[in-house]
Amino acid sequence: MKLTLIKKIQESKDIYTFVFAPENPIIWKAGQHIFLNIPHENPDARGEIRHFTISSAPFKKDLFITTKFDFEKGSSFKKALLKLNQGDSIEGFNLGGNFMIKDLKAKYVFIAGGIGITPYRSILMDLADEDRLPDIILFYCGKPEGFIFTDILDEIKKKYERLLVHFVIEPQLINGEIIKEKVPDLDDRIFYISGPMGMVKIVEEILLKLNIGKSNIVKDYFPGYD
Repeated sequence: MKLTLIKKIQESKDIYTFVFAPENPIIWKAGQHIFLNIPHENPDARGEIRHFTISSAPFKKDLFITTKFDFEKGSSFKKALLKLNQGDSIEGFNLGGNFMIKDLKAKYVFIAGGIGITPYRSILMDLADEDRLPDIILFYCGKPEGFIFTDILDEIKKKYERLLVHFVIEPQLINGEIIKEKVPDLDDRIFYISGPMGMVKIVEEILLKLNIGKSNIVKDYFPGYD
């Protein structure tokens, strides 16, 4: 599908959101991802195709892609993405992924590491828009300068008391003690983890040590951010 860039939004010093308008209306579910193809000169070994979680909610129609940039060591793909101008078009394909909320009667814990907040933005906005937000505890882990979408989180929290947000600020790292303190009903919840691959693996190990069953752990990792 053809995607045309409408605008770029600088969320922080190294995080940007790219807003694309699809050529034709498309349907996706909050939490899913899409593959992007950006042909460019001298692509590096990582190539011209990458997948990104969609950070916008489906009711917005436009596709929001939010990503972090390493301006010194970044891939040729990321450099080509950042160079896109308003009106430029790229190809998107293979919408998919299973990082979605399926049971609205269940209770959840969302754990986000840095840029891993992006699927939760989509999910929370979608649930709030349809007035069907379940009981959710969100841990947002990272550096203060890297926290984004806090205005949206605040807006949803004001409307729904059943959304609790806890910031875990580096050098403090998420651990079992923090989780047990903030989530007294561990055994009653489904855990979602989103972030760099290394962070996701560490948090999964923490949850397993807390006797959370693998069937109650859902993961979405972001390659290239460790």
